[in-house]
Amino acid sequence: MIILGYLDGYEPPILRSPLVDGSDVMSHALFWPAFLATVGGAASAPDAFDIDPADLEQIVDVFLDPHRWPVFSLPLSGPCRLHVIMRNFEDEGGVDYVLDPGTGNASIPLAAMEGHFRGPAFAWPEVVAAAHQPDPDHTPAERLLLLVPACADSNRPNEAVDLVAEALATLGARSDLGQVSEELLNNRRYWAPCRWTYVDDVLVGLGPHTYRRHGGELSPEQLHLIAATLQPAQNAVHR
Repeated sequence: MIILGYLDGYEPPILRSPLVDGSDVMSHALFWPAFLATVGGAASAPDAFDIDPADLEQIVDVFLDPHRWPVFSLPLSGPCRLHVIMRNFEDEGGVDYVLDPGTGNASIPLAAMEGHFRGPAFAWPEVVAAAHQPDPDHTPAERLLLLVPACADSNRPNEAVDLVAEALATLGARSDLGQVSEELLNNRRYWAPCRWTYVDDVLVGLGPHTYRRHGGELSPEQLHLIAATLQPAQNAVHR
């Protein structure tokens, strides 16, 4: 699997892409408790799905395979795709959220979940809007839960906890739905509370570590593309 520009800059250079389509992994019965516990930081997720954490070891090993980095992908507006990449590079492991414009241009970084974290990637209205974009292969609940770990929004509404809990129930969680939802939405491993606002009609984060900052390393064109792709309603975000 190739994501244009994503593997650039590694030393030593990566000559053969380790990226692999993670669709089969996502279809595994234990994917969601494993993903939500590891990437999402929700320690109570296995119990919510009535799963012994020890039973997740095999799929977590797949997540962390240094030779095959699973990529979980969602179609977004137009030709764009959102990729969640298990970056299993030796001594530099983490989870990356990147936007592939699908136009022949390099991918755009949105979040890096690791020791030297970058993000968050999304405001809450963007997660809701992106979750309900057309997708023949994933339900809105699946899309929502794939995006939530990279979201932090100090202005998210109270009903966000209920919406995440409903998505969890849809995907088979049986108990502690509110607790898992809170853990996913209040992941302090990486994100401090982050405010979002519109600058030049583009939604940007005011947190110090987000790629999506006004005047940051992303170009105005890239910021406009991200905004157009995620399609949040402006009146749904505190300005």
